[in-house]
Amino acid sequence: MRASFLAACILLSCGMPRDPHETLERVRHQTLAVGVSEDPPMLVRHGDGASGIEADLINGFAKSIGAKVDWQWGAQEPQLERLEKYDLDLVAGGLDAKTPWSKRVAITRPFFEQSGRQYVFAVPAGENAFLLQLEKYLAEHKP
Repeated sequence: MRASFLAACILLSCGMPRDPHETLERVRHQTLAVGVSEDPPMLVRHGDGASGIEADLINGFAKSIGAKVDWQWGAQEPQLERLEKYDLDLVAGGLDAKTPWSKRVAITRPFFEQSGRQYVFAVPAGENAFLLQLEKYLAEHKP
């Protein structure tokens, strides 16, 4: 009985996943700022847009939350630095699950594996509701 009470208290105090910077609520029905680096054939630049498996997943996720994608092209390291400062909502383009950035930003579970490489996306650290929504989409739409 005491264990059940303690478990209930923990669940009530934790509540649902939250976003301290309100990423999910801010991008829902608005714009998803995505920092991307070209990584053919997974992510290929076409003007300001993108194609490939990663682009399809990002476009699908954005559509699922009613957002449009703002592709922001650049080198991966500066993109991850911007993500860490909450200047971007998501970073993609050849990120591997073994990235050393996993200590500074949140990464998704691998959504695709090829030649021993596990592909992931990165989101701002602590934005747990946003990460959970993205993870749910990726689990339902594995390539």
